[in-house]
Amino acid sequence: ECKLLAKTIHKFRVLRECHGTNKGNCWCPPFFILVPSATDGEVKKSMKCLPFSEATYNSLSRLEKENMIFGFVDPNPTPENDDEATTTALGWTLRNLVAYLSLRLKLGGKDVTFLSYRPPFLRRIDGSETATVNEISDNFTNDFEDVGDEYGSDDDDGGIGQSLLVDIKIPLAEDYQWSSPSVSPTNCYKCVGWELNKNNKPGPRSIDLRPLVSPSHLARQANDLNLRLMKWRALPSLDVEKLSQLKVLLLGAGTLGCGVARTLLGWGVRQITFVDSGRVSYSNPVRQSLFGIDDCMDGGKYKAVAAAESLVTVAGPDVKSEGVVLSIPMPGHSFGGGKDGIAEAAGVKKDVERLHALVEEHDAVFLLTDTRESRWLPTVMALATNTPLI
Repeated sequence: ECKLLAKTIHKFRVLRECHGTNKGNCWCPPFFILVPSATDGEVKKSMKCLPFSEATYNSLSRLEKENMIFGFVDPNPTPENDDEATTTALGWTLRNLVAYLSLRLKLGGKDVTFLSYRPPFLRRIDGSETATVNEISDNFTNDFEDVGDEYGSDDDDGGIGQSLLVDIKIPLAEDYQWSSPSVSPTNCYKCVGWELNKNNKPGPRSIDLRPLVSPSHLARQANDLNLRLMKWRALPSLDVEKLSQLKVLLLGAGTLGCGVARTLLGWGVRQITFVDSGRVSYSNPVRQSLFGIDDCMDGGKYKAVAAAESLVTVAGPDVKSEGVVLSIPMPGHSFGGGKDGIAEAAGVKKDVERLHALVEEHDAVFLLTDTRESRWLPTVMALATNTPLI
């Protein structure tokens, strides 16, 4: 019977994987139905393997339903010796199959036979190498993929390996209704891994693991680990959470601005705003770490914008970085004269109001400009708004 089961399952796989409508899209269906089609007394002479579905089950005759076997591919490891076989647990897929038979096929209370299919190994069947359906029907050849012993040996198991046949009494559908007052706690069917959801129905709980394989998430996780190590070894009073919530304004996006921005990232700061009115030139990238040659082309990008974009590239999308193109008015630099004096004066006033709003919105300001004159107005604004200025 082992050889018969192996041959039947393999033929089913060939039909599904190489000759069926799902060719190339289906690999060893996890559930299937085994139905004896001819018997000689107690010995089964032939058997057919069918895809598992409610429609397939309902199409079977009464006699076929009485003798059928529900099969599933068991992911549990094969026991190494006979002593372990008696204690080896069945795979989690059986739990789902039993629940389906009870809730969908209404087989609660009936004794059902299951095949825990555990071949020694399992690989995809290549249609170019496999025998035709007719050849498989007539011959038991070496085309089988799920083999254990070499065919023809006395102890050959037909590729079934350490698979198990088990009889289970299917629980009633009422046993799954945990909150039902009619179900006695002592008779309640317990199934591990399921719990009541918001609709008070038993169901699986899902967890989104995508962040665990996100490069930006992993990078931030590694940086946060460094901060926690520094806090543990050198700075017990370091408030890592507060640093991550700080909004920092950098006045100047040159050599100092690029260096300070990357240092702040290393300390866990995630909200940085650049203010600069200059453009990236070809002499900048070798000294200013947030710029590349591409930023210099076509007249050069605005430094504030290019630095903000580069910061997100370096540290990931969870960094909130903004570039503001703005000229800081300086004492001793006249404006408002000439033909466009009125428009120029209006522009300076707008820049002053915008700069004042930025200083007020942020928790700390770094003065990273080139000249003393450009630092005067931000210093006055920081004092007026009581904003820490460095």
